[in-house]
Amino acid sequence: MNMEKLKYIIQILSLLFGACSSSEEAVMPEGGWETSSVQFQATVGEGENALYESDYFHEGDEIRIYCPVNYSIPNFMDEGGNYYTYKYSKTDDKAEPANWPYKFEAEGTGFDWRTLSPTSIFYPFEAVHFPGKQYLTAVPKDQSREGALEEADMLIAHRRQLLSEREKRVPLTFHHAFAMVQVQVKLPVSDNPTEGPFPADAIKRAYMHKMLTEYEVDYAAVIDNDGLRTVRVSDEDDKTTAEYPKRTDITMRCKKSNITDPDKDGVRYQEYICQGIVPEQSFLNEGRDFLYFEVNRHEGNDKTVLYKFVPNNANLTLKASHRLNLSLAIDAVTHEVVVLEAELIPWSKAETDMEIWPKPTTEEKE
Repeated sequence: MNMEKLKYIIQILSLLFGACSSSEEAVMPEGGWETSSVQFQATVGEGENALYESDYFHEGDEIRIYCPVNYSIPNFMDEGGNYYTYKYSKTDDKAEPANWPYKFEAEGTGFDWRTLSPTSIFYPFEAVHFPGKQYLTAVPKDQSREGALEEADMLIAHRRQLLSEREKRVPLTFHHAFAMVQVQVKLPVSDNPTEGPFPADAIKRAYMHKMLTEYEVDYAAVIDNDGLRTVRVSDEDDKTTAEYPKRTDITMRCKKSNITDPDKDGVRYQEYICQGIVPEQSFLNEGRDFLYFEVNRHEGNDKTVLYKFVPNNANLTLKASHRLNLSLAIDAVTHEVVVLEAELIPWSKAETDMEIWPKPTTEEKE
């Protein structure tokens, strides 16, 4: 027996105080089974930050669900996995508004209450959602291409369904497993160098420097029901220097606003929002080599100038299921990027309040 399985056994035993019956079959409830198929519902985040499934999932989205048997470890890989896939599907076009016509349906075979093997107290479920519908061993390096930011995301859920709740829909609380970095930069825009250094569409690339992209999920730890498992880079990788071959630059997705009308001082501005996703990890050099921008200037050539982010807050951190939100200013003289505002907020809340340009039209929202 390998150590991972042994640790998983130990954490389950600690929850059961020694009681376990993994070979037990589900007992038919009084009055028979209303339905033997296990049904699932989902939320993203918890409490005031929660997004209900109809606010997050779209038709065709998939979740992979595993119910541990004999304390085995989940394998959510595309090929050879030990999970069932459930797809968010529209089931009734004529349903009343109170009866939302979408639900998660098994792709082929799914879980059945009659054949599930619970412990003596609960049915354990582990679940994962890959927005890109492909298993991730590491986040992609280039997140600027179309759809790549979404493909870099992963959500996970852990649920212990009591035996007294068999037959009831299993609620899965998903959490974003990684950390998001969102950067907002406001640049003055000029038509020639006498008015200012930056032309329109000046920021050509933003990237996180020498980041780790691979991650580990701790399935051995005892966590709260519906809680977030620890997902981060390995301890060994986290201690490495910038020269470590697994470290790489992560190109962020950047979107830009239209150029504003002149303000009272006659200055026009253009704003940029750049986003990237990485596993939770420590900063190299306290974040002093974390973030760079390649920027065009009025200098008569197509070469970009490299601007470096210089944090003024030692408490900046990358935390799973949170967004590090930075508002920055670029110093045209020193080529440094300084923080105007920094905050760490729950990612699910971030999804509801972020503003990305261009704003969607009514048709796009629908």
